[in-house]
Amino acid sequence: MVNKQNWLNVINIDSVYSSDKQRQAFSLFTMIGIAIVVITLLVFLNYSVYSPILTVALVIVNFTIISCAIYFIKTGKLEIVALISMIIVFIMCIALTYTGGKENTALYWLMFYPVVTFASLGVRLGCWLGLSLLLCCIALLYGPNFGQVSYGDVEKTRFIASFSLVFLFSFIGEYFRHKSHLAIADITLEQKQDAYTDPLTGVANRRFITSHFLKLAQTRPEQYLPFSILLIDLDNFKSLNDTYGHGFGDTVLIEFTKLLESQFSTSALKSRYGGEEFVVILPKLKSAEATLLADDFRECVAKHLMITNDNKKVTITCSIGVAQVNEVEGYSNGLKEADEFLYRAKALGRNKVISINN
Repeated sequence: MVNKQNWLNVINIDSVYSSDKQRQAFSLFTMIGIAIVVITLLVFLNYSVYSPILTVALVIVNFTIISCAIYFIKTGKLEIVALISMIIVFIMCIALTYTGGKENTALYWLMFYPVVTFASLGVRLGCWLGLSLLLCCIALLYGPNFGQVSYGDVEKTRFIASFSLVFLFSFIGEYFRHKSHLAIADITLEQKQDAYTDPLTGVANRRFITSHFLKLAQTRPEQYLPFSILLIDLDNFKSLNDTYGHGFGDTVLIEFTKLLESQFSTSALKSRYGGEEFVVILPKLKSAEATLLADDFRECVAKHLMITNDNKKVTITCSIGVAQVNEVEGYSNGLKEADEFLYRAKALGRNKVISINN
């Protein structure tokens, strides 16, 4: 539910994160496409040269990677597909190192691994997999003989040095790219939250309702529908401004907002709709119940005492129109109905609550 503490958390920056996901997906599927083509050609051209274990491993890798791509297309679960794909390629790299490939050229194919792993999985997982591959290769190249192919000392040393440099610079690039991305995301989120916050009172503004709350209610109707709209207007606010000054008028709006926060539950969305007009949305509450709550709030406002700068005691009142919304598409009509009820409350002398129930 939207409440005082988390209504800002509803504001999202999906476009910022989706761009990063697209980058990861593009990196991963570029690797997958190249891997499928290369592995197919290697198996087709060299099956008579490769050891049986390498040929079988390459064929299994090819089918598994293709299956991962199909799984992503159907589910959109990029992280799982990327992790499975990179683990499969990890195993293939170990098999290549163990067997040597054609004329002991297997080590050349391992150089791309840190670049793609960091690009598709990020810093943490990319670091773990890249380091793990490096350590496994060191164990195969310099450890006991388990039947693996033999490489020259110079070749082994240069491979470890080259792979380590590729890993290091891939790590540096991804680490600072990730930090920059988070900084941009934080700035974007802060700017977006400011755009949907009323600067004087600190509550949501009217744009927040249409841009975020209604979308949330559309996706989670079981949590929000039906909801009631309370359209609240401070009575004689212009006269208050003219008599005591705009500074005191701002103080009244801030104090009124505090009353909204204290008198309505945390599940209610409180919003300054413009000027001295406020909207309160009460999720999972029908018009009859909302009318009772609105009347209790009206009485609370009428009893609240405020002190001007010259120590004069001032009380205010408010008029409220209440309407019920059963479907998100009916919000505009519900707001229009609440406005009509508010106008009627003003016409009947102000300091009243009007709904379809009275």
